[in-house]
Amino acid sequence: MGISVDFTNVGDGGFEPLPEGMYEATVFEVEQRIGKDSGKPYLNWQFKIQGGDYDGRRAFYMTSLAPNALWKLKQVLINLGFDKEDLVGNFDLDITSLPGLDCTIVIEHEAYNGEMRDRVINVLPAGNADTSDVNLYR
Repeated sequence: MGISVDFTNVGDGGFEPLPEGMYEATVFEVEQRIGKDSGKPYLNWQFKIQGGDYDGRRAFYMTSLAPNALWKLKQVLINLGFDKEDLVGNFDLDITSLPGLDCTIVIEHEAYNGEMRDRVINVLPAGNADTSDVNLYR
């Protein structure tokens, strides 16, 4: 038996990119993954926007776990409230403790497979979304 489906006014799916700017957000999920092409480990961050017209929308970010790129992960952790003094030498990061931490994310647009999409370019301490010049935070 067939199912009758009305696709009138149904788009191709997905979301329009978020406008470029700064958004208050919460860490929603962090997963360790392996790059398809590089074979190297990284953390895939998922943020949930808090408040405003885009409340509940998700945005994504990646931090490499390669030794030469750990400075970026360290910067993100400090901006999430970790004590800089604790992030020295060997550090055991429990990624399950990260969801729920508040922050500000900076979003720009990038072309991907012929379409524009939003991309988190930086993670800042919570409460910074009132600054409009995202280029200051590259």
